[in-house]
Amino acid sequence: MVKKVLAIITLTMILISALCVPALAEGTGKSYVYDNMGNATEIPDPYRVRNTISDLKLNSPVDMCLRDDLLYILDSQAIEGEKNEVCQARIVVVDRDYHLVREFTFRKGEDAWRFKRPSGIWVDKDLTVYIADRDDNRVVLADIEGNYLNDFGKPDSDLMTQSSSEYYPTKVLTDDLGIIYIMVENEYRGVVTLNRDGDFMGYFGANNVTLTGDILTNLFWRRFMTEAQLQRMQKILPTEYTNFAIDDAGFIYCSRGPTADMKEMIRKINCKSKNVLANTDGSFGDKGLSQVRGLTKRTRFSAITVDEKGFISVLDSTWNRIFQYTPEGHLMFIFGGQGNQDGTFQAPADVESWGDDLLVLDSDFATLTVFEPTTFGANVRQGEYLYTKGEYTASLEPWEAVKTECMNYLFAYTGIGQAQYMQKDYKNAMANFKLAGDQSGYSSAFQMYRGEVTGKLFVPVFLLLLSLIVLLLVLNMLKKKGIIKHKKLVLDQSGKFKYAVHTLFHPIDGYQEMRYNRKYSMPLALIFVFLYFFTDVLIALNAGFIFNGLSAAQYNIFITLLMDVGVIALFALANWLMSTFFEGKGRLKEVWIYLCYATMPMIVHNVLYLILSNVLTQEEGVFLTYMRIIFLAWMLLMGLFALQGLHMYNFRRNILSIICTVLAMLVVLFIVFLMFNLFIQFFSFLETVFTEAMYRIVVGF
Repeated sequence: MVKKVLAIITLTMILISALCVPALAEGTGKSYVYDNMGNATEIPDPYRVRNTISDLKLNSPVDMCLRDDLLYILDSQAIEGEKNEVCQARIVVVDRDYHLVREFTFRKGEDAWRFKRPSGIWVDKDLTVYIADRDDNRVVLADIEGNYLNDFGKPDSDLMTQSSSEYYPTKVLTDDLGIIYIMVENEYRGVVTLNRDGDFMGYFGANNVTLTGDILTNLFWRRFMTEAQLQRMQKILPTEYTNFAIDDAGFIYCSRGPTADMKEMIRKINCKSKNVLANTDGSFGDKGLSQVRGLTKRTRFSAITVDEKGFISVLDSTWNRIFQYTPEGHLMFIFGGQGNQDGTFQAPADVESWGDDLLVLDSDFATLTVFEPTTFGANVRQGEYLYTKGEYTASLEPWEAVKTECMNYLFAYTGIGQAQYMQKDYKNAMANFKLAGDQSGYSSAFQMYRGEVTGKLFVPVFLLLLSLIVLLLVLNMLKKKGIIKHKKLVLDQSGKFKYAVHTLFHPIDGYQEMRYNRKYSMPLALIFVFLYFFTDVLIALNAGFIFNGLSAAQYNIFITLLMDVGVIALFALANWLMSTFFEGKGRLKEVWIYLCYATMPMIVHNVLYLILSNVLTQEEGVFLTYMRIIFLAWMLLMGLFALQGLHMYNFRRNILSIICTVLAMLVVLFIVFLMFNLFIQFFSFLETVFTEAMYRIVVGF
């Protein structure tokens, strides 16, 4: 009896506790960003749902815009008794508290104005309402009461009439000069611009075609096609815009659907029609692709907005997520998703920013979701905003709060590093940039820190170099006077290591003399190839952060072993086999030794690279590229002359032998992969037979 009473009391307490939980939604738990390796990382929700407004009696909302602290929502509503081809555009006006202020429809005189498919709304500074009617091929102008003023159809221009596609205006906006910008579906040449009178002015923010391998291949084959084939061939056109927005400075932000160049999915276009976000070091949209029922799903931005602080928020209609970026185009966070709970959407139609709030219009649910920043999201926005205003010291406090709340949010370390850099705290800035994986920021801080250290060490280093120069001059003088005797290299009396060093600078004569005097060594060759492999491993793990973005956790030493030792071994085997056809004199052991000796230049390169990569900046990295090309060419020349001297070929036969060796390597690799595939199929067959036999034993037949 006592147990039953305790159980009832416990259950009652649990129910009371559940009822006492606040109703405020704290987010969806689906927020994430990408780390410096491109992996999705979960973060605290940057926004929470403050309210989901469903009492506006919306039917099928399609678009919204802000003007004079009022929100205008375009609602498409069917007309009773009318055919399905026409509908009524109802404008719902909402105040800052998200209360209904009024609503109105459109009329021309005494008659209601009929729309076919209203898809975009804009209210200019003069309170003129613009409605883009897609299926009626026009933009309708009305006053703030809904009285018809004018309408603009397809512009009368040769550029427009030459287009074979239909004229489908989907979105519209104006700037402070009164220029009308119309986004047209299937229009790849850019945004259509009209003057106040509706006269065609041209295209704004034209897209460019991103060259890919498929496009280059098609361009090549087009040269050999007939006119009939060219007519049937798909045209190479840039991806069209999907939506746009304008900020207080007059910049127009355009969103695009899936494109090969992910840096161009969002464009910030100035008055000269140039994209000023083109130099961002990141890419827009989801980095990974998803497969759904065999189809590849990619990010498609369908709506875009810019708040008063310059933060860019875009809506992905593929997965119903919201991406928010800094004014420079760096990803801050991703949240939202497909679903029925608060903070997710079924068919989001538009996104709008109102102060720090984000508004999402859902056409299926006919609701307006109001998001407000959480503490985490507010600190991220505040830290970035203060930094862009030049208040570097003040920006450190919100960034430190972000780091405390989420240790794996790398953008916080970038923000701290940027603030410390502007405060000339370069050493700590380097540490935070490294934690963030920001190689560019680290390089800038390192350059300034290197300047500070160099200034302090200039006098001691200068005196040391001066002393070394004097010492070398004295030694050279003593050698000339015979006080210090200098021994010349006599190859036939020298050791095997000296022979190896001699071949480094005299490969043609060195390899021939080494073969003639048999001064090669298998242990020495193994040491060289080990050093080649070992220094490659050191570079992968200990090269300067500016030039080595590979983390130790993702490094695979077996790949390095295969690429270094495996390639040399396979080449040696293939070359020895080919030497039987070209009457080569070398044995397999000698081919291996000679090729291992040829790796000496790359050993020197790896040591130099390991040192220089830790003292050079990103801008100076081109020197490392040139150095690698030089030493790689040096190694290849050593290998070339090594095989020529070993097999006693002339230059022409040696080149032909190497070409055949490479072909033989490809044949061997093909056979290996074929055998590997056969083994997999064989073991799969055995597994199937075993499974079938066990099933027969269990069922008894």
